[in-house]
Amino acid sequence: MSTTDRTRTLDQKTSQLSSILVPLLELGGLGFAAYVFVYSIAIQYLHSPAQYFQDQVIVPRKGTAIGLIVGFCVLLMVLLLSWMRLLQVIWTNPGIVPVGNPDVEKVDASTQYFENYLTYISDYEGRPQYCDKCSAHKPDRTHHCRELNRCVRRMDHYCPWAGGIISETTHKFFIQFLFYGMLFMVFMLVPVAIFLAERNRVLGDKPPTWIALAALSGIFTIFTGAMFFMTVWNVTINYTTVETVQRGGVHNIAMQVTGSSSPPQTPPRRHSRRNSSVTPPNVIRQITREDGREYIVIQTQPFDHPWDLGSWANFTSIMGHGPLEWFIPLKMSPCAQHTDVKGEYPWGRVVLDLAAAWEAENPRRRVRLLSDVRRRGSSGGSGDVERVRIERRRSRHERRESGSGR
Repeated sequence: MSTTDRTRTLDQKTSQLSSILVPLLELGGLGFAAYVFVYSIAIQYLHSPAQYFQDQVIVPRKGTAIGLIVGFCVLLMVLLLSWMRLLQVIWTNPGIVPVGNPDVEKVDASTQYFENYLTYISDYEGRPQYCDKCSAHKPDRTHHCRELNRCVRRMDHYCPWAGGIISETTHKFFIQFLFYGMLFMVFMLVPVAIFLAERNRVLGDKPPTWIALAALSGIFTIFTGAMFFMTVWNVTINYTTVETVQRGGVHNIAMQVTGSSSPPQTPPRRHSRRNSSVTPPNVIRQITREDGREYIVIQTQPFDHPWDLGSWANFTSIMGHGPLEWFIPLKMSPCAQHTDVKGEYPWGRVVLDLAAAWEAENPRRRVRLLSDVRRRGSSGGSGDVERVRIERRRSRHERRESGSGR
């Protein structure tokens, strides 16, 4: 084993060990918080203060003490439930992609999985993305996790604080864990700060355990709050942490097409300078498979986001479709179902526009991604809306093209 391999293995073992030790430290911190908040503050200081405290005008405040104890226990229970659900999915269904056969070359590796989809992210030759470390093709939005040495679907990041990998199956529960952790920390911070200041003013006494709890709850309020709002923001724009770092690149998208490939008997279109802002789709390759299926490979522009569905649809694709799913850590994210033949994940407007523009330039051919949307739209419902949008996109592109030819 080379020095590089030994270093990589050591990093992996260290990261995996930290995902065990850090949660244990967090449990110890919760135990310390329970002792200080419930016993030292709520019981000894508020509910049943010692005679010395009462001599210094610290009267019993039993109602406040009971309210704080109940609130602490409820929030702690909800936090632990969300954390246990997160850990359960991390341990049983983390979204890991099976490894391939390292003895099989990339060009010979099976692509049967991708035959289920009409459109997918590809390389320049139209083949699905490939991971050399796992010796297997990667589904869309899959990234190789250094800590696990495996490819993970819609990987966000590896988080020792949560206990493991954050991916398409755990992203929702991670957000819920952050949210309840933030509420729990704020609930502790405010009373501790108030009664610490009161005790210092009346008794001139500042217990070290109270100071420690105030400091820890303040630090973790900032930490969990920043992580929560940053993660929710990424969800609303449908980016993972990995994709945010890689933002600005281009994507090659293989789209299955049908129809005659012979050119129509129409004069070629000329693009005038006044319409130079209209960018035709960048088709980098056309492919015919051995089974007769035809694909085009279209390259997006830098910073184009193929999976941006709009803020609300992006949010519900991870968190679910109602308050019960948003706050109760039970159901998996809708994006983890993978039941739509159009693609691994729903395609955004960028991809649909590129497909419609290509159809407008090739009127005898059809992109099956759009054909499937039209077919589903014929049955009524929300599909009709999407079908109308696609036709409008194509019409706009055709009008622009006809205008540029005049």
